[in-house]
Amino acid sequence: MSDGLTIREASSEDAATIATLFSEFNAILGADGLPEHEAFLPENANIHASTMARRLESMREVERVFVAAVDGMPAGLICLRLVPYIGQDVPFAEVTQLYVRAAFKRQGIGAALIVVAEHAARQAGATCVHIITGAVDNDDAQAFYRAQGYTMPGVEFVKFFSRETASAR
Repeated sequence: MSDGLTIREASSEDAATIATLFSEFNAILGADGLPEHEAFLPENANIHASTMARRLESMREVERVFVAAVDGMPAGLICLRLVPYIGQDVPFAEVTQLYVRAAFKRQGIGAALIVVAEHAARQAGATCVHIITGAVDNDDAQAFYRAQGYTMPGVEFVKFFSRETASAR
């Protein structure tokens, strides 16, 4: 475990830091929710602090963000979504994002972030945590999650909407 590691729940004051971390993450994997040919476009991958502040406010009741720092330097983050669902009387818990900066990898930070998210999920009453990793061929991520005790019980399907279809309500 990295010396000087702190993990805390993010607040709206962390919008700029989280925007920077997400922009770095998007540069590696592409912006979430978009087909690959759009996911890496700068206008989609780069997140402005004001955009992140708006997102943090809108997800306040549904998703929590925890930020890891080493000696005060942002090292990574994890996002935990907790939502009611029809399957149980307790919330569905899902890690939606996990990112550790390259300079901080292999220091136990990702594992520590998982522990924090699992603790928050247990505190909320969830019976398990779901994690979806973005790429089928992301062997490193899959090995990491297996090492944390996760299994792969199913397959995810995704259908992308065109921008016109997505905005039509």
